[in-house]
Amino acid sequence: MFNQATLSYCASFIDGEGYIEWCVRPKKNGKGKIYNTHIYRLELCNTDQDLIKSIHKDFGEEGTLNYVKPRITDKGTWTKPQLVWHISYRKFYRLLRLVLPFMRQKDKVDKAQAIVEWVESR
Repeated sequence: MFNQATLSYCASFIDGEGYIEWCVRPKKNGKGKIYNTHIYRLELCNTDQDLIKSIHKDFGEEGTLNYVKPRITDKGTWTKPQLVWHISYRKFYRLLRLVLPFMRQKDKVDKAQAIVEWVESR
């Protein structure tokens, strides 16, 4: 379904520019009961919007794309507009299963493996 070049490119981009979040947060249901919920997601952000759109398209347009407007920095200069790809939960798990063998950055690999193991053990 996916060729090796696409998977390795996406994995290297996640290694360099991606943010993987995995945490447990309290959440209140409709009846007021508080319980712990697991959150796992990926953010890829870049000023090269065509690049993010291409990766988003390569993976079946799963997740959402959000535009970040230019803003003023502390130095008084303007940032470039950015595009952020958010993908979470089962869609993110499916993506991780594909790209994990190609990832290299130890912290992100460890977190990705932990997410995959946790999802598969449920």
